Amino acid sequence: MIMDFTQSEVDIIQKHVDDRWREKDHGVHLGDIEVDGKEQPAAVWEHKHYTFVIIKMGAFNYQCLFYFLRDKRFDAGVDTYSDLDECVDSIMKAQADFSLSKSTNALKPKKDK
Repeated sequence: MIMDFTQSEVDIIQKHVDDRWREKDHGVHLGDIEVDGKEQPAAVWEHKHYTFVIIKMGAFNYQCLFYFLRDKRFDAGVDTYSDLDECVDSIMKAQADFSLSKSTNALKPKKDK
């Protein structure tokens, strides 16, 4: 398995979450998620009907996605990010765009395997 998120990485994610929402009850939780048959470290937080996931694929290598109502999965349109700030910003922007439009025309749902 890839090395877990460092405290510095968790702090970066938490800062973005705190900056986005005024209420401070959005804790970032760590866990593992299976990607291509391998367990990968994941940072997860929730807001209303959305679940956000940042997956650590390697050193300075991240993927991001969010779920709407737990059954519709979206990404930010980029396979991997080398910058964690950019990764978190991108998935939050994708979710905000989706939330504003309530349309999946611009975003393509991913089918779970």
